[in-house]
Amino acid sequence: MAATVLVLLFCAPLAAQDNPLVQRGVPAEATAENAVLARDRAHASARRIAWQRLLEQTGATGGPTPPDSQLENMVAALIVEEERTTPTRYSGRLTVQFNPGLVASTTGRSFTPPPGAGGGGLALNIPMAAQSFMEASSQHSSLGEWLELRRRLRASGSVASMEIISLSMEAARFRLGLRQPAAEAATAMSGVGLVVTNNGANWQVALGAGG
Repeated sequence: MAATVLVLLFCAPLAAQDNPLVQRGVPAEATAENAVLARDRAHASARRIAWQRLLEQTGATGGPTPPDSQLENMVAALIVEEERTTPTRYSGRLTVQFNPGLVASTTGRSFTPPPGAGGGGLALNIPMAAQSFMEASSQHSSLGEWLELRRRLRASGSVASMEIISLSMEAARFRLGLRQPAAEAATAMSGVGLVVTNNGANWQVALGAGG
């Protein structure tokens, strides 16, 4: 498997941020026995880095870093800005958005809007909420075909998140967080060149025309 770069979204530099709950440009790097485990470890590391940045911006430093499982629950959204994968290594940059209520309960601090943000609390500006979930599988004949399928999934406005369950040289299984019911999302994905079918027990995703 050759190294691959997939650029999905470019965000503003960290210095330009005015919302501490949304940390951009967070490095995510790890090495493991396989690409999926390396990705999971890298994302866990990015969550810890994002948390420390949040504490520094809000002046809440000094307390212990929550366990990885707690931090994962505190993350409301995670966006891949760029990533590079090999069979044993993952590196990239992420945008990490924290849940304001869970951050407040953990730090004991309330959050006020940054200047110019308006009233009513901090605006969470990444529309990532999933309303439903779909477990699906796909088959591919090459790394390039898999990466293109993944790119189209992430480009779909119906897909809020994508979690890879298993991945081999011929097939993949993944869990999609969807912004609409599964049947409606399946239809909408045709707009990015995907064919989504269901045989009554399993969803299958394949490349179609366009995209």
